[in-house]
Amino acid sequence: MDSFLSKAALSIGGLAAFGAAVFFGLYKEWLSLEIFSQISPDQTFTLMVIFLVLVFLSLIGFLVVHALQSSKVNIAKAKNNSVSIINNK
Repeated sequence: MDSFLSKAALSIGGLAAFGAAVFFGLYKEWLSLEIFSQISPDQTFTLMVIFLVLVFLSLIGFLVVHALQSSKVNIAKAKNNSVSIINNK
């Protein structure tokens, strides 16, 4: 059912709908926790926004770390004003 929901959302609404479907799939059980019945709707919304910002910043951090690890720089010194070319492939 989840794969059908994600395929339908992606084909009908594009990336935004797919993101909403993934969000609902991940957090539907999280939103039914007992603590949310004890706090106000405004506090629930604030908590959800904070959690989404933290998830987004984590994703950006992981992408930056991955980009830094995958782009290794090779340095070569050339003599007599010549050009050095490094080809590792």
